[in-house]
Order: sequence, then C-alpha cells, then structure tokens
Amino acid sequence: MSESSVPKQPKINRAVIDIGTNSTRMLIFRKDKKGQLFRVNKSVRYTRMGQGVNKTKRLHPDAIKRNIEALEEYKSIAEDYEVKEMFIFGTSALRDAENSSEFIDMALQKLGMKVEIISGEKEAEYGFMGVSQCFDEGLLIFDIGGGSTELIYGKGRDLMKMKSLNIGSVRSTEAFIENDPPEAEELNQLNQNAAEALEKALADYEGYKPYKLIGIGGTATTVSTIKQKLKIYDSEQVHQSIVTKAELETIIQNLSSKTIDERRQIVGLEAKRADIIIAGTSILDNILTVTRKDSFVVCDYDNLEGAAYSRFFANEK
Repeated sequence: MSESSVPKQPKINRAVIDIGTNSTRMLIFRKDKKGQLFRVNKSVRYTRMGQGVNKTKRLHPDAIKRNIEALEEYKSIAEDYEVKEMFIFGTSALRDAENSSEFIDMALQKLGMKVEIISGEKEAEYGFMGVSQCFDEGLLIFDIGGGSTELIYGKGRDLMKMKSLNIGSVRSTEAFIENDPPEAEELNQLNQNAAEALEKALADYEGYKPYKLIGIGGTATTVSTIKQKLKIYDSEQVHQSIVTKAELETIIQNLSSKTIDERRQIVGLEAKRADIIIAGTSILDNILTVTRKDSFVVCDYDNLEGAAYSRFFANEK
C-alpha cells in the first residue's frame, strides 16, 4: 500500500473548561502528528464565581447565572469545533461554597454538562503538568488565582511538592480593600497577610534551591501584558517573557495610585480584572521577596493544558 493510500487519522478535538474564582476558561485542543497537544482555541470569560464567597461561604445567585451562561456559550463554541469529549472542573470558589451543588446540578440538568470540583492539590498538579511541557530544570511554579494560590515544585516530569494557600486576588480584595483607590493601611494589611502566608509556606521549598521561578495564571500573564503594553493578548509574546521585581513594583505603584476606572484604561490590563489586580500583584511581589528572586518567567501553559494531558494523554500511547 502506498503512503498516499493510507487513510488519514481523523482530527479529534477535545476540550477542558476551568471554572475559577475570577474567570471561566476553555481550551479546545487535539493531538498533532507527534502526539503532542495542539491548541485549537483558548477562551476566557470573566464570570467572578467567587463573588462574596469569602464572606458568605455561598455562591451568589448572580455568579451562578453568569457561569451557567458562560458554560452555555462554551457548549455552543465546542459544538462549532465538533468537540468529541469534554472535561469541566471547578476550583477554589466551588471548593469553598456550601451551595456548590446548586450550580453543579443546574449545569447538568440545563446543559448536560458535568462539573467536577477538584482539590487544591489536583489543581497544582494540573498546573505543573502544563508548565513541565516547556521546561526541564528545577521549577518553583506559582499560580495566583482568584481564591487560592498554588505553589508547586518539580523537575523534568517529576512533581515533588505542592501546596494550596487560601490567598487569591478576589479573596484578598474582598477582605482588605474597600476604598478606591486603596488607602495605605489597606495596602499594608494586604501585604502583611500575603507575606505571613507565603513566608510560612515557602520555607518548605528552601531545600530545593536553586530553581527557576515560573508564574502561570491571570496575574502573572497580566503583569507581562502591562509591561509590554499589549493591546491584544499575544501568547507568543507573553510565553517565557521575563518580569523583574523592579518592573513589577513600578507597575504596582502605578496601579495603587489609580481608581478602578483609571486602571481600566491601562494598556495591557483587562478591564474586568481592574478591581482585583492590586491584590494579585501584591501576592506576586511577596512571592519574589520571600524567595529572594529578582525576576520570574511567565508561562502561558497552565492547568488547562495540564488537565488536557492528564485526562486525555496520560493513558494513551
């Protein structure tokens, strides 16, 4: 049989959806000819599932509505791309809320979409699997989400240590910032809370030095887009970009001096992230301080890619 007569393997698209505290994201992907992940489409919707969860321990009805609408839209997009299989997971806000079952039941009954709540450890594992596709040396990875921050150490394909902390950009904003722009005392409390949590957690990673510090998730990528003044998100320019501590602190000073409306005008900052970016960058700055690093590398592969590998690649040849 000639090579031209060998039947071509069908291109099978799959999808993973991450329902986070601040945003809901979808990755549509397939395997390339070498069996590696090829990103077909990556989308984000700012759905703020964590609205009020830190105070009430319950999902707000408006948050449930926004996230159901996002899933409905993603279902339509997935159908357009002829997605054959889908995995949907929820993180910090759904872990913490007492009424998460209301949302999960609604997603299943209304849309036929099954949502699985994953642990902070599993979230960290997915993050490592995504990043480890891009680096081989020892890595300390941080993922600052809306409700939690994951700290992950690994080398090559071996994950060695992970922690999930209950500090995040949405949670910390709701806990410490009331004024617009924030007052000095609010910023001090925000920093102190982050520093205390990170000093305690990161002490256990000292023995792994030297390592490369890698940032994934919305806070890390946003700092890079602000630094580069990107009007439109460009994965190629963000991926493996480097941000120094001095650059980060200049960005933080600029953000902290502005109102939310003024921050929305900053090139590189998504308007819907303007209210929580100060808390996110505060956590990031404290990670650099505690690890005594003067820069970090941004990775555009994160827990979406990691979940894709884990669910659809790990058990296949």
